[in-house]
Amino acid sequence: MKTFRQISSGLGVVAGCNTAIRKLKFRLTAGRDTLRSVLLVTLFLITACRVPGGRPAMTEDMQMRAEKDLFYFQVRYLPFSEDLLIKCLELEEIKYQDIVLLQSRLETGNYTSDIFLNGNNLFGMKYPAFRPTVATGVYKDHARYEHWSDSVIDYALWQQYYVSRGYRIGDGQDSDFYLVFLRSIPYAEDKRYVSKLVQLSMGDIT
Repeated sequence: MKTFRQISSGLGVVAGCNTAIRKLKFRLTAGRDTLRSVLLVTLFLITACRVPGGRPAMTEDMQMRAEKDLFYFQVRYLPFSEDLLIKCLELEEIKYQDIVLLQSRLETGNYTSDIFLNGNNLFGMKYPAFRPTVATGVYKDHARYEHWSDSVIDYALWQQYYVSRGYRIGDGQDSDFYLVFLRSIPYAEDKRYVSKLVQLSMGDIT
């Protein structure tokens, strides 16, 4: 068990790092490597304070968590792009990412809709009554998010919710299986929703 001195020392380090970060003017175009290093070291020190005996040790899982936290910090200061969206889908381990990407295009009209631009909603999600969510409120009868990346996190929560209720979503390989799932729920009120996704995949929809 840690002594009071170890605990207070660790808290002092964390407080000092937090103060230093607040004083930085974050500019991700110049000095991104420096920012990355500072944040990784800070996350390492914070985690090290919780290690029994006070000996720092960063595991592979801790490294991955730090990298993920850093990405989500950076993405909030970058303009939206599909490349960033794809990275978010990968980080959240969302199943059927190709189909989900098509959903984002369809739901937002290729990222031009009001719900996306002002509500940060990529997937036409409504504010849920029961399942966990990261939505912050409602915008025009849809869930509103602080940042578009939060809507990706919420989609992951949505998938997890249906799995927890006993739905079989599959392993993420059979796209047809997921399309049947989206139709059977149903995901959208539009009866042609799945057909539109198929057409979109073939480049036959505007």
